[in-house]
Amino acid sequence: MWEMAKLWMKGYKVIILDIPLLFETKIDRWTNPVTVVWVNPETQIQRLMSRDGCSEEQAQNRVNAQLALDWKRSEADIVINNSGSLDDTRLQFQDVLRKVSEPLTWKERLRSRDGLISVVVCTAVGVLLARKNLL
Repeated sequence: MWEMAKLWMKGYKVIILDIPLLFETKIDRWTNPVTVVWVNPETQIQRLMSRDGCSEEQAQNRVNAQLALDWKRSEADIVINNSGSLDDTRLQFQDVLRKVSEPLTWKERLRSRDGLISVVVCTAVGVLLARKNLL
């Protein structure tokens, strides 16, 4: 979290976090938008077995120890379907990058670093003017 805060303070407009247990650790509360990379359960098990050299039962146990991807997908703002080819996933990721790089809505702007600075400056000016009875 500290690293994310440092990047935010430095003015990075897009910070991408790769957090497999995002929902389980409640970090989704601090991120916007939440993007879930979804894959169908069969492919998920096969890829896990291939990557880790584990049995189907071990892979299933690991998957069962986490929140279901279908639930995560329902909670996400953006979903990347990773059931296809790597090129398909890359194209979807590029679309996501394009989307998160678009201008902010006014609500998003207020929650951004620039919006926060604006609120702080306006509040400080208001307090100073009030102290000098100029309001």
